[in-house]
Amino acid sequence: MIEQDYLMRFINTFFDSINQIINGISRDDIENVKIQISHSYKLLGNESSFFIDEDFEEIFKLFKTKDGDYLKRVQMLSELMYYDSLIQKNIEIKNNILKKSIYLLEYYIENTKEFSFEINNRLTTMKNELNSFSQ
Repeated sequence: MIEQDYLMRFINTFFDSINQIINGISRDDIENVKIQISHSYKLLGNESSFFIDEDFEEIFKLFKTKDGDYLKRVQMLSELMYYDSLIQKNIEIKNNILKKSIYLLEYYIENTKEFSFEINNRLTTMKNELNSFSQ
């Protein structure tokens, strides 16, 4: 019961952070968005550079050491990386983060027992975004 409460608080805290990121992006408050994104990466267990630079196996290994469903963390990281890509000025960095985010979400979709139109729509949005940068 205590573990479930902890996980629910963790998920709620993370998604509160995502909401602050979304609101900051819509207000064009990029400096605060960067701070919130950095904080959110730390909530997931490491600095942004770890998640951006490490290969997927190292990320999955980290998530599997944490309490709860590691696939949920994969989905959460994908969401965070998507928003991180939106604020990047450098196109190469933006593309790399977005590609990683897409891979993570595809991995989540392939390995979860859940089906969600929202998640599938997010994946389509991400792929469209990537295609728009690549052209």
